[in-house]
Amino acid sequence: MTRDNRVYVAWVIALVATLGSLYFSEIRGFRPCILCWYQRVCMYPLAVLLGIAALRGDLGIRVYVLPLAVIGGLTALYQNLETWGVVPVLRACTTDPSSSCGTPWPVWGVGSPLNTVITIPVLAMIAFALIIVLLGWRRTRTL
Repeated sequence: MTRDNRVYVAWVIALVATLGSLYFSEIRGFRPCILCWYQRVCMYPLAVLLGIAALRGDLGIRVYVLPLAVIGGLTALYQNLETWGVVPVLRACTTDPSSSCGTPWPVWGVGSPLNTVITIPVLAMIAFALIIVLLGWRRTRTL
């Protein structure tokens, strides 16, 4: 996969994640928690910036988007650690029970066993991780 393709694939992932989060909140009615909002703050600009970079073939974009992807990925990781019971739930996540970080939204339909494994926070963490991997290529030196 060439570097140009990596930017394009990273853009597609960011776009799907952005549209997916809007689908879950605006169409399905799932209320995002505070950690979901922080992840959206990181993902939504990625969809725009990576789209422009893919269109222009701008490989220098990774310097600007990797920090957003890393911050979003760490937030998603923390949210997953919360839902898995590894770390305590943040107080900010308990203020509104209808948008709690630990709410197991039925992503795959009511009663599906996938809902306990592949949750919205897991999907977000996968998206950020893929973007980081795709844009984390080593810089080649030219003499």
